Amino acid sequence: MSQDPSPFHGRNPFEVLGLSGREDLPAIRKAFLAIAGRTHPDRLRMKSPEEKAQALELFLSAKKAFEVLSLPDKRREWGERMSQAKPAPEAPSIPAPPRPGPALTPVIGVPVASVPPRTPTTPIQPIPELKPATAPPARSGPLPAAAALQLYKLGMLALESADYARALELFARATRVSPTPRHQAMELVSRGYQYLTTRFFDRARESFERALQLLPECREARAGLELLDKQSGRFLKGR
Repeated sequence: MSQDPSPFHGRNPFEVLGLSGREDLPAIRKAFLAIAGRTHPDRLRMKSPEEKAQALELFLSAKKAFEVLSLPDKRREWGERMSQAKPAPEAPSIPAPPRPGPALTPVIGVPVASVPPRTPTTPIQPIPELKPATAPPARSGPLPAAAALQLYKLGMLALESADYARALELFARATRVSPTPRHQAMELVSRGYQYLTTRFFDRARESFERALQLLPECREARAGLELLDKQSGRFLKGR
């Protein structure tokens, strides 16, 4: 089954794993396992759906970062990028001009500095009365697109672990939040695998074919049809 890669959002994979960019592969693997031990979905059974979604995002980002840094060329390239990145220099502070002191009483034999005449200042305008700003309505939860994406990722994990009932439930919820062809097709794919486990071959084929009609590039549906042909062939020979 395919998995949607989790992007780094412009971050260096060393930063995703909390590293400095000079670590070797054993240290990188140790950092990834530490993050996976805290964020893997199997360790979050008592957490809320929001906490599970956040932990899944961290786990997928760390997993992708470890896969990238497992390659020597990529590890060297990202390490050089991180070593070349330097913080922007701070702007030099400009000293404030000296303030004129009080007038000095002339003393015989002591020169007195002349004070330049004061420039007339612009009259101060009254500050207009400000109306209280209306606070924007508080959001009760994540945006529909973000919530549907988290449900889709959890559904893919359940599908890969052969938990078809759980996958069907998650994809159905994603479809209700955001009815895209991808979500609808994966809901049909999960239903097709459920039919396949109970040897309802005709219904399974119908579900996989409907998924391909909604999303012709759906690899999960094509893989389901191939598995269906193998299992139905073995079943007919056994009869």
